[in-house]
Amino acid sequence: MRTLHVSIAFLATCLGARVHAQAPSDVLTVRRLPGNITLLLPSSWVPVSDTARARIRRVTDTAFEHSHDTLLQASLQHGTPMVLLHETAPGQPDPSASFNAAASPGTTRGAWDAATPEQITAALASLCGSVADMMGRLGARVITCDPARVDREAGGTIAITRLVRSGPTKGFVTVWLAQFPANDVIYTLTLSAPQAQEEHYQRLFQAIWRSVNIPKT
Repeated sequence: MRTLHVSIAFLATCLGARVHAQAPSDVLTVRRLPGNITLLLPSSWVPVSDTARARIRRVTDTAFEHSHDTLLQASLQHGTPMVLLHETAPGQPDPSASFNAAASPGTTRGAWDAATPEQITAALASLCGSVADMMGRLGARVITCDPARVDREAGGTIAITRLVRSGPTKGFVTVWLAQFPANDVIYTLTLSAPQAQEEHYQRLFQAIWRSVNIPKT
């Protein structure tokens, strides 16, 4: 299978958006995105403000421009990721969710489904280094980053990468990057929560990434 592009992973992981520590028991409701994509998120979460989105875009564009990571620069030749959703629940730091799309010529759903978990893990081996490079340029750091694992419980192939980064103030944030293939596109759902509350959110976030429905084309 093709080496997987990694620029999709950064838009929501790089900045510590200040959001409310949402109760994991919150009711999940459907979000509908362009391309008839759907997913479930807590009903109380709301879109990030236009001001915050503009700030995130400015900072990440600058970081992309100055990154020396060769894999990231190669993926950016196909364009920067497009954010389709970024939601939070206003209040205290984390959790949050972002869903974005990045061009990945030659990627197919069938190739991911045919690949073994070991092949997918190997294809994403450079992701942790690329994330660490971006975090450093944004004044944060990656504490740990696990090898990608494969989740096929929802019927398709999802690559899950878990990492822990420094937070916007004190403490650390756990981030899950759930990557979904489509024809010439890779979608990434980024979910984050305070590391101290990771166990409370892990099952909720698993339900969220398994709820993602991307129509076949």
